[in-house]
Amino acid sequence: MTKPIFVKGTVLGEGIPKICVPITGTTSGQILQQAREAAAQGAQLLEWRMDYWKEEDKKKYLEELLFSMSSILTDIPLIFTIRTEAEGGLFTESREEYETLVMIAAASQKADLIDVEVFALPEEGRGLIEKIHKKGCLAIASSHDFEKTDPQEALLERFLAMEKSGADLLKLAVMPGDFQDAVALMQATSMMKERTQKPLISMAMGRDGAITRISGENFGSCLTFACIGEPSAPGQLPLQEMRTLLEAVHRENSRE
Repeated sequence: MTKPIFVKGTVLGEGIPKICVPITGTTSGQILQQAREAAAQGAQLLEWRMDYWKEEDKKKYLEELLFSMSSILTDIPLIFTIRTEAEGGLFTESREEYETLVMIAAASQKADLIDVEVFALPEEGRGLIEKIHKKGCLAIASSHDFEKTDPQEALLERFLAMEKSGADLLKLAVMPGDFQDAVALMQATSMMKERTQKPLISMAMGRDGAITRISGENFGSCLTFACIGEPSAPGQLPLQEMRTLLEAVHRENSRE
């Protein structure tokens, strides 16, 4: 049974999946404006995709920007994410630079959850998560496949491997070739839910995966992503549409 996690009063792992809006601005001004818009529209969490940020001296200005975002979000949890090119993002710098930026964010105390691509650093992944925990942040172990969806058994094994990292939440995103791939992801997530107390996040991207973004309450995903402008991944729905769909699914579930 899932053990819910509480972040700034937001509960992950219980009830209707929470809606997270990615922030993908390339300048500090765009980032802060998107944060204001997402907060005003009722986003329950924000994910700052730092890999979109085009600041040349990131280490110098990162903490300052996080403080500015925090003053806007107040009680809205912030996920700090550097998505690498290998997993569908824009970050192409070294793993050392990746870890340095992650730890600046953790030390700032303004990022509530930090995404860690655990399979990109298999040996030091656990060590990085332990460092994040020591700074008082929660860690999300993540894995993204923008090319395919592995068989159900392999997806489950991927979840189980992520759990060994020591992260607080486990996230798996895949690109389905057809609807059956989306079904495989949902089944693997449902099976993993029976094997861990950690909240799970999973989604299949694109048109064939749309059902996974709105039905997490049924198969075990505690968080979904929606956009307020351009999506950061294929298949993301606008925030207000996502809220309506999630509430409709919840009403039907409540009638059972």
